[in-house]
Amino acid sequence: MTIMHYYETTLYQTVREWYFRYIGIPLAYRYNQRYDILDSMQSIKYIIDNRCSVSRFGDGEFYVMMGLGNGFQTPDPKLAARLMEVMSANDAPNHMIGIPLPLKDVSMLVDGWPRFFWEHYSCRYSNFLHKQISTGRTYLNTQFSRFYNENWDKSKCPAHIALIKKIWDNKDIVIVEGEKTRSGIGNDLYDNARTIQRILGPATNAFERYEEMLGAITQNASKDKLILMSYGMSATVLAYDLAKLGYWAIDLGHLDIEYEWFKIGATNQHQAIPNKFTNEAPEGHDVGECNDPLYLSQIICRIC
Repeated sequence: MTIMHYYETTLYQTVREWYFRYIGIPLAYRYNQRYDILDSMQSIKYIIDNRCSVSRFGDGEFYVMMGLGNGFQTPDPKLAARLMEVMSANDAPNHMIGIPLPLKDVSMLVDGWPRFFWEHYSCRYSNFLHKQISTGRTYLNTQFSRFYNENWDKSKCPAHIALIKKIWDNKDIVIVEGEKTRSGIGNDLYDNARTIQRILGPATNAFERYEEMLGAITQNASKDKLILMSYGMSATVLAYDLAKLGYWAIDLGHLDIEYEWFKIGATNQHQAIPNKFTNEAPEGHDVGECNDPLYLSQIICRIC
């Protein structure tokens, strides 16, 4: 790099950041105030009171809809089309869409990367988001299952997790997850459920086996059981399809990992959890076998 190129690049970056900070981000957030998004506690209470199914859209789902991917899902035009369908659908009974509250309000986030990320994301992709999000619809907060790491007020975490556990209190649940997720293993997240069964799918690129997973759920889980999913972008689509079939299905995303971080007092999202797929941690994808007898006894079907 020549000295001239260095200064040109530095000037461009400075002007670009000035634009984002003083023009782009304020304009994006002024518009985004039109979005009706419940906060996390309101979202959880809504789920409990209405027994609604939930499809969560976060930055990963929006990336796929834009033709991109992330750590556990490569770009997939079929998945992008299904996500587009779910995002705009209103034909599934008792089904709610979740979108990130930080698209309109970052006050609950810690200073630094979380606020920087969401502010720049909201600005950079504002045109795309405006086409996807309706100003006449109420949404849940996708981040209701991201209650710990990005939030500055950690004192609210015990009340948050206590409320979220009421969703499955004394209920028969079926956990749909990747083969390396192991949600609830080694902690007490689901200890208040009446019974626990598991259906396992691929840890990455799960949508390639989507029809098999949907069939595995409908063939092995009765409609009186609560379906809890930690299954990437496929869970977003599954919650919608299962709701149309009369199931109560909730996409919980990385809730278990957030709970693990909360319990150990993790200070960032790059801390891998032993023996569990941790997407944000560079070393969190390489996990071994799980021979926990309780975990193995809960598995009723594998498609991986």
